[in-house]
Amino acid sequence: MKNKLNMLNKMKWLLTCAVLIVATSCKKALDINTDPNKALNATPQLVLPAAQVELGLTIGNTFDFVGSMWAQYWTGGHGVSTSLLEYYTMQSVDVESGWTRAYARAMKDFNYLTKSEEPIYSGIAKICSAYEFQMLTDLFGDIPMADAMKGDEGVFTPTFNTTQEVYDALIPLIDEGITEVQSTDPGIATPGADDLMYGGDLDKWIAFANTLKLKVLIRRGDYAAAKTLVQSGVPFIDAETDNAQISWAETSQNTNPIWARFQARTGIEMYYVATTTIIDKLEALSDPRIDFLFKKPSKPAANSPHKGVIAGDVNTDPQYLPPNYSGTDVERRANFSQPSALVFGPTIPTYFMTAWESKFLQAEALIRNGDNADALFEEAVQLSFDHLGAGSATAYLATLGFSGSSMDDQLDILAIQKWISMTSSQMAESWLETLRFNRPGHEIFTSGTYTSPSLNSLGAFKFPTSFVYPTQEVALNSNTPSRTVTDKRFWDN
Repeated sequence: MKNKLNMLNKMKWLLTCAVLIVATSCKKALDINTDPNKALNATPQLVLPAAQVELGLTIGNTFDFVGSMWAQYWTGGHGVSTSLLEYYTMQSVDVESGWTRAYARAMKDFNYLTKSEEPIYSGIAKICSAYEFQMLTDLFGDIPMADAMKGDEGVFTPTFNTTQEVYDALIPLIDEGITEVQSTDPGIATPGADDLMYGGDLDKWIAFANTLKLKVLIRRGDYAAAKTLVQSGVPFIDAETDNAQISWAETSQNTNPIWARFQARTGIEMYYVATTTIIDKLEALSDPRIDFLFKKPSKPAANSPHKGVIAGDVNTDPQYLPPNYSGTDVERRANFSQPSALVFGPTIPTYFMTAWESKFLQAEALIRNGDNADALFEEAVQLSFDHLGAGSATAYLATLGFSGSSMDDQLDILAIQKWISMTSSQMAESWLETLRFNRPGHEIFTSGTYTSPSLNSLGAFKFPTSFVYPTQEVALNSNTPSRTVTDKRFWDN
């Protein structure tokens, strides 16, 4: 009995000590308003890869998912409750995760790096920030930029900068980044394996920065400056090994985000199929990339001809309903083409900028100034072929009628080729480019390429031109302007 009492007293003493320790720790934690389970400081070597992954998750999930439908590459197949996004009704919640991840995670980490004492890490962060700010303003319109990331200064409702103001700040930000990544001061840290995009290859970061600068100049219509940049001799992304991208591993936590988005629906499989828009265009051009971009349907017989669904219409158009198509949802979807393993899978990279995009931008800079761009255009298409393993593009290029055509016709041909090259990969970027190239007198996408969903919420053959702001921003930031899916940016004619 005595031993039991001694043991009981000892346990009471230990418990009392534990309570006192916890209480003291909690008081201390509450006094300093710091999570004791989190490190107070992080090195640039730890923050950089986290920021890059968050950038990949931002672009490669929400933004590319919307782009897959609005650029009319993919559409819901059988067994899917058609998304309102396919009818061009965007709700604030549709973009909540993308906006939050962009600002609260990726941008927050990049901002931390710009304040570090390591210039190369700061320069990389500025280049990446410029890329993400441009994507955000192109998708949403006015966005917080100058006041963004100032919560530690008491700015909890940042003002919104106009798209023009954001664009005015991008080139200086990129130039700062280029200068900093070229720092040679002794003792500074240089990235290596912690740089998930380029493995510390600073020449490739400079090429990415220059290519990004070219995109900014062209999208804002500064074509003379774009031509000067192209002819200045600075490096651009010129080969697939130079692509700005995040690669993914085939594990449950590190897979391609848009693949994971669909894979999360256990037992359903990939439930989107190709649209008639992309299939019909590829077939009209006798484009050999069709067999590399899309799997042929397995029904009604193995290796059946490619077939798409009119965007948004699988549940409303009688041609897709019984008795024309029957069986399980998976069996019904097997009648249509779906993205191939070359462009859709757990290890497919998320692309920010690619070599073929770079060549198309360089070609456009010359076209806009009345110069010959044949070689650059042909290089762009060939790079797309090479990426897919589609062989030589020489015979195909001869059918496009690019060389010798008028400026506007060359822009139209380039626009379609750029759209095709971004199929199932750079889908948000592609959608933005379709808006820019779709100009008065040359409505090449909205008149003749795109189809109009039968339940189009905007009206027949009217299409969205903007994202709306997310719920949380609207609710918590009184400075948030109103936004509709038909609003435009200054560069959208």
